[in-house]
Amino acid sequence: MQLLRIIVWLLCAFYCGVATVQAQDKVTEVRLNGQLQWKDTAINRYPSKVKITSKYDPFQISFIDVDSLGHFNTVIAPGQYVVEPAIKYHWQRDWGQRFIRINEESSKIQITIDSVGEAIVQPLILDTIGIADQIPEQGILHDLDSEKTQFLDDFIHYNLDYFQVPGASLALFKGGEMIYQKSYGFKNPITKEAINEKTLFEAGSITKLVFSFAVMRLVEKGILDLDRPLYKDLIFEAIAHDKRHKLITARHVLSHQTGFPNWAKKDKKGHFELLFTPGTKYGYSGEGFEYLKRVLEHITNKDIETILQEELIAPLELKNFYFQTTDEVKIQASDGFYHGKPAKTRTIEKPMAAYSLMTNAKDFSTFVFALRNRIGLKSATYEAWFKEQVLVEDGISWGLGLALRKDKTGYFYGHSGVTRDFVSNFRYYPELDMGFVFFTNNITGGWLTIDKLPQFLITGTEVSQ
Repeated sequence: MQLLRIIVWLLCAFYCGVATVQAQDKVTEVRLNGQLQWKDTAINRYPSKVKITSKYDPFQISFIDVDSLGHFNTVIAPGQYVVEPAIKYHWQRDWGQRFIRINEESSKIQITIDSVGEAIVQPLILDTIGIADQIPEQGILHDLDSEKTQFLDDFIHYNLDYFQVPGASLALFKGGEMIYQKSYGFKNPITKEAINEKTLFEAGSITKLVFSFAVMRLVEKGILDLDRPLYKDLIFEAIAHDKRHKLITARHVLSHQTGFPNWAKKDKKGHFELLFTPGTKYGYSGEGFEYLKRVLEHITNKDIETILQEELIAPLELKNFYFQTTDEVKIQASDGFYHGKPAKTRTIEKPMAAYSLMTNAKDFSTFVFALRNRIGLKSATYEAWFKEQVLVEDGISWGLGLALRKDKTGYFYGHSGVTRDFVSNFRYYPELDMGFVFFTNNITGGWLTIDKLPQFLITGTEVSQ
């Protein structure tokens, strides 16, 4: 009798096991098909991924690609799930770089998968959130007080959330002083490590501005002639096949008149083509700054690290200005944030003249005051540096490495910077004697950094009387 029970138990275990395996095989055969649709039917593109999360196991998450028509599909086990966009915004690049904020509360569906074969679920309707109008009639920096600093903080917090920017660093200047400085948000939205006044941000093309200061120091010392053709010191082989390369000078580089593309795509011979005759028009180029960097290293017989230390960092007593990755940078650097995912800042082995500066708003203020107070260069050199070299369009021109612009409140100089993960902006209005620097750690920070913040701080909705 006992033996019979054992045999029955073994047969039951065997067949139950087979049934379980068969059920598991069937589980893997469930194909989910879904569709994204915009509530606003004028929007004609879709987020690149959806996130599918198990309702009962929040660690069971899948990120699924969405095609150009808004379709997505995947193989999934039976169960209950939440389907939503992978990130809370959509970047409509063919609409003039329009930012579309997705309403994450209403733009999700709950689904139950309990069949085998194929499951087609209801469309996921994407709703949007409009941005609140927070721009005052007059920029608050004109008469900043404690009440308005609270207004400022609320404005920045709201916009960081709206544009999905994890963190930022701000400094405001007026009357030759830094009158307000603050850090906002996180180095990384996953770890929740807070940004502080020592946190480093990629400054991007603001690097060109500070590099230009070092260039002007060498000009002042007679080591570099702004109008001497650069090929006489160092030939750039990639464009030497074009005789027009002999026209290119340091002045052309600093004022973006070299004819180079921003970054060159070389052919099989290692060549690229000039876009126009040097000195005849404006064409923004980081490639030109890297050429000038190599020329400086050649004529000084020093590497760029030494040049920047001797001609920029030491004379202005700058702190936390890094042009390459060090152990300190690895500790203090903010992570970037791109398409919903944190990313470590890139490793820079050798300083770049066009984009490699890492700093923060507080420490950048030392450089701001050097420019305001004409420190480190002779007055005549400053005048030459800030003199208009090329007109881009009405109200926009370039000096030697810095933008010269005019808005409805007056003339200002400065530079912005955009890398894959970071956006920065610096402006100073000499007639108003005020300005700001702002760093953010998501590419979507551009709408706040370059567009809305200058309005909020300086221009307002109308010209101040």
